[in-house]
Amino acid sequence: MSTQNEPSTEGASGAQRAAAFLLSLEKTVSAEVMRNLDPKVVSKIAEAMTDLDPGLCSVNAVDGLYRDLAKTFHQRTGVRPQDDFELYALLESSYGDAEANRVLTEIHDRRRREQPFAFLETAPSSLAARVLKEESPGVVGLILSHVAPSTSAEVLATFDDETTLEIVRRMTTVTPPGIETMLTIADDLQERIREASLVPAPRAQEDSLRTVADMLTFADTEVEHNVLTGLEAENDLVASQVREFMFTWEDLASIEKRAMQKILASVDTRTLSIALKACSNAVFENVMSNLSSRVREMVIDEKELLGSMPMSDVLMARSEIMTAVRALMDSGEFSPARAGEELVD
Repeated sequence: MSTQNEPSTEGASGAQRAAAFLLSLEKTVSAEVMRNLDPKVVSKIAEAMTDLDPGLCSVNAVDGLYRDLAKTFHQRTGVRPQDDFELYALLESSYGDAEANRVLTEIHDRRRREQPFAFLETAPSSLAARVLKEESPGVVGLILSHVAPSTSAEVLATFDDETTLEIVRRMTTVTPPGIETMLTIADDLQERIREASLVPAPRAQEDSLRTVADMLTFADTEVEHNVLTGLEAENDLVASQVREFMFTWEDLASIEKRAMQKILASVDTRTLSIALKACSNAVFENVMSNLSSRVREMVIDEKELLGSMPMSDVLMARSEIMTAVRALMDSGEFSPARAGEELVD
């Protein structure tokens, strides 16, 4: 029975638990165990060894892993599907290498003809979509009509609305070509997905701007000022987007009292009432706690009287408030806490 002070290993992944167990063994024993592992899991375990959960490093945690392993050895388990490595080992020990290979080849050929695009169901949907966007809607419709609906839905979600509609139209009227043509399309697609997986996906500009914003929140004030000033000289829109990512609506939840009151003083009650609709509790509480009782009642009443509103109107009101916040930041009247900066009373 575990004691209350023992660290729990239940939240750790299987790779993390296996890594901690192997690292607790003598190196020669650990190496021998790894040589007999499924090659598909070795890389995951090796990666986990380089970034081991600190909760698995204590003596008590390792003892817990040993107890769990002992229970696994002695409990009755159900059956499960066999992967290719396990099935080959079973067939090879019973019938020899040649027959094992023949049976596996026969299974693969039959599956390939029955489900030529099954490999898409195990590929990341973003990767599959990146390759399929090079195809015509007709070819994409043909391919997606032969995979699981969940896979089709994930891939379709990455296309724009017009293209998605055209692909769905093609899926409703698709006439599959002969099996050899299908297999040729499948082989070509599988090879292109393999090649695409070796090349990093191009980053959206928004992701790059978020990275710049995150970097600047950790930089000192002078570096931040120089970078933003330089960006503004070259592209004012880019500089504005970076500023938006550096301080967002949700950041209002952590602003201290004096600064929040200064921000709220520049916002009218109607705009604030709209902006607080569908708002997170953290932001709502910080805003309301920094209003006078009279203004707080006005905002609550107006918010209720306004009733349901389009989210676009709410976002516009929030944008007005954030514009006021950034004006205060630019004038030096308000300076949010920087990332990694220790706050003290």
